[in-house]
Amino acid sequence: MKENEANTSKKKDNIVLDASVIYNGVLTHNIPGIKYIPDCVLDEVSGMLKGEAIIEEALLYKELIVLTPDNKSLLDIKQKASETGDIQELSECDLSVLAIAKKLQMQYTSVIILSDDYDIQNLANYIGIPCKGIHWKGITSLHEYLWQCPGCGAKSKEKTKNCIECGTEMVRKTQKKKMKRKRG
Repeated sequence: MKENEANTSKKKDNIVLDASVIYNGVLTHNIPGIKYIPDCVLDEVSGMLKGEAIIEEALLYKELIVLTPDNKSLLDIKQKASETGDIQELSECDLSVLAIAKKLQMQYTSVIILSDDYDIQNLANYIGIPCKGIHWKGITSLHEYLWQCPGCGAKSKEKTKNCIECGTEMVRKTQKKKMKRKRG
């Protein structure tokens, strides 16, 4: 049975949802494929009646699998997020969404993230995981972030409040890179 389930997962889309999908009221039975959420999404929608109802229904009908990312996957994603500068903007739960998606991609290859969160989409594209927005088209360019001193021009990949050269408050800057779109 396990081998049969694994073969089914390889054929169907494996979809990782973030909390924005739930916030936007997207019902999981409207999305074809096998759906996953990190356990932290349950906490993020806790107290939100509509969100709790959507998750409860999806779990009841076995349309949603709740996972906890392993530490190695989380550390790998944090490293990648540091490379792009997204680490400053991504929550632990956002990082969990990406870690679960990357782990599933290594197992099943066919994985997509559904999220309206630009920083999740940016890092997902950077690490090679397809992403779709719910209400928004999705990103059209990859961003790498850096912090620059408006006084002396010094730059840093790490978020710092003040410039180590002259003490001026640092400003976040974006470097855009064109995305390679897969045709399909």
